[in-house]
Amino acid sequence: MTGIISPWPRRTRPADQALVRGQLAGAAASGSLALAWLALSWWHPKLSYHFGPPLAAAAWPVLLRARLRTPARLAAALTAVSAGLLVAMAALSVAMAAHWLRGPALIGAAGSVPAEEVVLSVVAGAWGWRVAARQKRAWFLPTAPSLGGGPPASPAERGQ
Repeated sequence: MTGIISPWPRRTRPADQALVRGQLAGAAASGSLALAWLALSWWHPKLSYHFGPPLAAAAWPVLLRARLRTPARLAAALTAVSAGLLVAMAALSVAMAAHWLRGPALIGAAGSVPAEEVVLSVVAGAWGWRVAARQKRAWFLPTAPSLGGGPPASPAERGQ
């Protein structure tokens, strides 16, 4: 039956659905954090909020890993890290263009806040990459679903 288009939609695998949901959750979190940081920067331009772009950069890969509950594949992790950094740099560009980064710098040099934000965002993105691709579950991530259908066994029940 070649050349015939099936009238039935193809079902997606649960793993693909989890990947899409993880990417959407990461996009929403990164965008929300970037917008919140922009609002704070607009509200108090003489006060530096150094946490905004790094959080926006790291949120996407961390939430991807949390939604998948397993290590992300290389392409998915790279997409999450790149997109998170892109969101962070877009927010930083808006704040720089509007001259909202007039606050004190971490290293004390005048006018170095944008450079500091770039460095912090890249470091946060690298950390997000590590979390997304990590084989071992971190303390802040949800546990993997158990194969038996019930809750996962505690270390005490496993004899550790």
